[in-house]
Amino acid sequence: MIDGLARQSVPGPCPACEGSRSRVFFELGPVPVNCISLCPTPQEAERCPRGSIQLAFCADCGAIYNQAFNSQLLDYDRRYDNSLHFSPSFQRYAEELAERLIARYDLHNKDVIEVGCGKGEFLALLCSRGANRGLGFDPAYEPGRVDTRVGEGFRVIPDYYSERYTEYPADFLCCRHVLEHIITPRSFLGDIRHALRNRTTCAVFFEVPSAGAVFEGMGIWDIIYEHCFYYNPGSLERLFTECGFKVFATYDSFQGQYLCLEARAAIGAGAAECSRANSWERASFGTLERFGDDYCRRKQYWHEQLETLASAGKRVVVWGSGAKGATFLNALREVSRIEYVVDMNPYKQGMFVPGTGQEVVAPQFLQRYAPDLVLITNRNYESEIRREVTELGLRPDFQLV
Repeated sequence: MIDGLARQSVPGPCPACEGSRSRVFFELGPVPVNCISLCPTPQEAERCPRGSIQLAFCADCGAIYNQAFNSQLLDYDRRYDNSLHFSPSFQRYAEELAERLIARYDLHNKDVIEVGCGKGEFLALLCSRGANRGLGFDPAYEPGRVDTRVGEGFRVIPDYYSERYTEYPADFLCCRHVLEHIITPRSFLGDIRHALRNRTTCAVFFEVPSAGAVFEGMGIWDIIYEHCFYYNPGSLERLFTECGFKVFATYDSFQGQYLCLEARAAIGAGAAECSRANSWERASFGTLERFGDDYCRRKQYWHEQLETLASAGKRVVVWGSGAKGATFLNALREVSRIEYVVDMNPYKQGMFVPGTGQEVVAPQFLQRYAPDLVLITNRNYESEIRREVTELGLRPDFQLV
């Protein structure tokens, strides 16, 4: 298999709608199965578990999913750290989102549940800004990362949310960047719908990566094993509608990189109706078929760039040890002479990138390393990265990957 070019294969039923009209359009493998969980040594990083990606497009609902996904390969323990709150840009986004949801749903002195709360930062915002009571669920939660006394206080159960927890009360339920990790979304949403069976006024808010940003915006470094699903507005709305929710808003956020959905538990026959047509899906399949070719061209471009930079003795660093940075480095591991990855999250510093073994360092490390080029993995952070580097007294070149 050549990375990016799909072989002829017949996928099984779509896990989102159980439809049978799916086609594989993109393949990668083997890749680290968990590129977010950094490793304590370079040796462990290089020996990390790997799996294959075979992305299929469902013509029935429009969802994109990895038909080769095996959830048994993944382990979301405390090393899984996808926190972006050390970035001022992301912190502003999270604060504005919290304020908007609090105002829209009058979240004051209410019971708030966050499914997949990570280290607890967003749940803390909802509690502190609205004097709410919070309950989070996440096996990767680490006590002490945030103050649980904010607002009316919150606690976190270090477990996956399931039907065993559906009796906990909720006036509002949010779930951010979790649904794309779940290969059985109908069962997962069924548990949430069951939990809200007597709380039809409880609103739910979901946030996922936008398939449009990934596949139409050529976000090729966003293809990671952990994401077994990619949703666009039509496929996301259809999934929720068929699972018993009344969707009343879907929209892009974070400069188009995220897709948000707001809904409530539906009552009566309206639960089976979906107002959004699959026009995006039909119009965009040509884009999906070209995605593999575009991936190969972009990978070849960076292959040549990194070889040229290495031959010239240039020092290159990658800024961002998250999914995009790890995917970029693993795609080009055979030519990369990059030694360091910069990240503002202090809990990641001193760790190593899965699959390739680069050390994660603090921004201040660059003062003595003096890079010639800083590669930026996410355009949303470009301004703050340039500003941070300039304030360190450095004048390297910058380039988006």
